[in-house]
Amino acid sequence: MDFDLSLPSGRIRARRWGAEGAPLLLCIHGLSANLCGFTYLAERLAGPHRQVVAIDLRGRGRSEVTPPGTYGLDNHARDVVDVATTLGADQFDVAGWSLGALISMRVALRDGDRLSSVTLIDHAGPSDAAALVPIRAGLDRLDAVVPTPDAYLQAVRTDGVIDPWSEFWDGYYAYELEQLDDGSWWASTSRAAAEEDLYQDWPSDWSEHWRALTMPTLLVRALKPLNGGLIVPDRAVDGLLAANPAVRVVETPDSNHFTCIVDPVTLGAIDDVLRERTSSE
Repeated sequence: MDFDLSLPSGRIRARRWGAEGAPLLLCIHGLSANLCGFTYLAERLAGPHRQVVAIDLRGRGRSEVTPPGTYGLDNHARDVVDVATTLGADQFDVAGWSLGALISMRVALRDGDRLSSVTLIDHAGPSDAAALVPIRAGLDRLDAVVPTPDAYLQAVRTDGVIDPWSEFWDGYYAYELEQLDDGSWWASTSRAAAEEDLYQDWPSDWSEHWRALTMPTLLVRALKPLNGGLIVPDRAVDGLLAANPAVRVVETPDSNHFTCIVDPVTLGAIDDVLRERTSSE
């Protein structure tokens, strides 16, 4: 079920799987992604005893595009907490993919007492520069005006960073499309919003964020290179574990930064964390 939430920062689009009022897993997507990125995981994790809610960050998908200067880690982290509060969850689990993982770490740093567990899906701070190139290049699709949704999907498929392609990716990218008055199509996600996040002042040292992960924490690390590099290189894992040895690291050898979101290894690891956390309460 899709619904809108009115936050102090603006309107947020959300989607719920599972039982309203059940313990909350809140899912946060990446730089130019959208809530459909969590469809595969949510359909398998939600149920009568757990609700999974994914949101479109402001400026993405079908959430409000707010003015310049309203984005960045702190503002998105505040939105995450406000979403949970609006949903009536004093405590909640969070799973973040890519930029969403960094936002999740900022929530842990600022409001860690609200978090029951944290899952970081293929981001933990330091990254290989080469791996960021196709992510930046992916923003070009947000400028495209195409005659049909199929033309848009074909252009994304041609980029080749998502392999194998499946119906999941058709739905994921089609969700961000809106039709213009002349019948053509373009992406509702704001390139300016994504670029404001991409080019913000990033921490040069992530150790404070890593030490803030005092709740059960999982890092899912994709090992299939993206443009010859990794979003979570060895130095990031080594630094994270040196600062916080309690973090569990699970690797997906057959997936890259994108396809790890539909990898059964990712699903199993998150399910384990949630079950272990629940059984210990």
